Amino acid sequence: MPSLPFRVDMAVVLAPTRTRRILVGIAIFIFLGLYFRSLSFKTEPELAPVPERVANFPHCLSGYRAEFERLATDMDVVLNIGSKKPERLFMVGNGHVATTPLTGAHSVLLENAQPLDLGHNINLKFYMHDTAFTLAMSVLHLKNGQVDLYHVGESCVTIKETIFTSLGTTSVIGHDVNIHNPTKTKQTVTVKTGIDTHLEDIQNIKVSGKTGVVYSDLVHSSNGEAHVAAAASVLSHKSIEIEGYKDGNVRLFVSLASSKLPDVGERSEKLKDVCKTVKEQLINLDQNQVVLDHVTHWRDIRKSGLRLQPLQDHLMARPLEVNLTMYYLLSMYKPPTTVPQASTTNCFKGSPSSHSPVLWTQVKSLDAAYARLSSWKTVLATGGCSDFSSSSRLVFYQALLRSFTGLIETIHGLELALNPHSMEGYITLWGIEFQEILINISVAINTPSHTGYVKIWKESQFSDIPLYACDQICASEISAVPNNGKEISFPIHPTNPATPIVYIATQKDQLLTLRQMIQEHHGLDLHSLEEHPISALFIIVISIVIVVFHALLFHMIYKEFCSGERGLNKSSR
Repeated sequence: MPSLPFRVDMAVVLAPTRTRRILVGIAIFIFLGLYFRSLSFKTEPELAPVPERVANFPHCLSGYRAEFERLATDMDVVLNIGSKKPERLFMVGNGHVATTPLTGAHSVLLENAQPLDLGHNINLKFYMHDTAFTLAMSVLHLKNGQVDLYHVGESCVTIKETIFTSLGTTSVIGHDVNIHNPTKTKQTVTVKTGIDTHLEDIQNIKVSGKTGVVYSDLVHSSNGEAHVAAAASVLSHKSIEIEGYKDGNVRLFVSLASSKLPDVGERSEKLKDVCKTVKEQLINLDQNQVVLDHVTHWRDIRKSGLRLQPLQDHLMARPLEVNLTMYYLLSMYKPPTTVPQASTTNCFKGSPSSHSPVLWTQVKSLDAAYARLSSWKTVLATGGCSDFSSSSRLVFYQALLRSFTGLIETIHGLELALNPHSMEGYITLWGIEFQEILINISVAINTPSHTGYVKIWKESQFSDIPLYACDQICASEISAVPNNGKEISFPIHPTNPATPIVYIATQKDQLLTLRQMIQEHHGLDLHSLEEHPISALFIIVISIVIVVFHALLFHMIYKEFCSGERGLNKSSR
């Protein structure tokens, strides 16, 4: 067999070598590009994440899919598909009463918000043509203070059962049921109150022409204390006809009450009192007003809030855990009947709680939610909020928000005592009360440089109230926050020792005094506080080294490529 020409051997030898070196060069470029990109700080957060697809989403509820997947991605809701036990605690409460809708259990929250389980469960059951509806999906709304249960029946007749309790109504839990008939024929739906109770004394009452039922008996709290308790319920319809392509509405309201029983001999009288209480609550109840109060109160609370997007900060509390904890605390907190005019929101003066995992861990029961509330009251008391017995729910919520980032109010104004070394990611606070202004603050910090920015802005309706801000130790010019809703931005640098990353005041003189105090009493300036300042000479030298390295790399690749081509040309002659 004749041997192959020499030029073919050289091509086989040289071609892989040339290709390999070119690929190595490309790989080096890609690596350097990614490396230097990682060092650069992203001045703006990433785009909103694409909504995650929810597995096994009910077919008959497909019209809700896009909305709920977006809300779940934003961590505004928690979804539970089917009738399986959820991983999270689904609860509704207002500081006086609470219920876990998936079990139907009802509890009275005692003076310290400790749950008193009445052993009284109510689950509405729906039937059409003697066939029961199935529970297809449960939704816990973290911003609306309610749980929605979606039931599906024949021909995709769907029922949305909303369980809520007004933050302004003491001891009433509502079930607002909307039945949607997508068919062209009239459908009849039967509603039954599936009651499983340990309360043995039973009597009937009349409420707006409807027959209600009162259950009462002796119950014991977890610490063994004796209480008398009563639960009364009234259902608006036992059966309802819904025309084709129309909706129908059914309502169930449950009234709860309890009283401590110091002496067993008082049992009879105490039972009469609690039964009278639950009766009067249902008889005097304005059902439409309760629904309106529920919506209004949660909307007012959520004018303030917190949004966070951790990047690689594994120590910062997870967004969903923060949202859930805030929801449980607001639902368990019991404000006083009357709030003093002197009640303020500026009590917190402690350390940031964003990196205290024990305060944000998962809650799985009402007792655990009560324990978490007690822990938070202790934390806030240590931070300066010594007494919440006279504070409204809004004051309590503002203290929670301020504690997350260490937003402290002093005689010089507000200071954001967040250490850039302790976080990585984006945090936004909105609706923070300060001197009759609602202000918004956005913080972004990236590693490994621990640098970033902080932005402050106020809503345009507060244009008549001036607001000023300056950066760390007020080293730069003190700037006025615009009155048109536009933001003002300051850079964040790591300092040693750590200093607040921004100062905010309603009077410019406050910040001028603060700057003078820092410079005279502490002798600090931003450059002396920087841990690892990078000089311009260092940057120039590194840039020259990078340019020279790339020039040599190009030269090597070009020389190898040309040498290979000349070798091939000579061998082919």
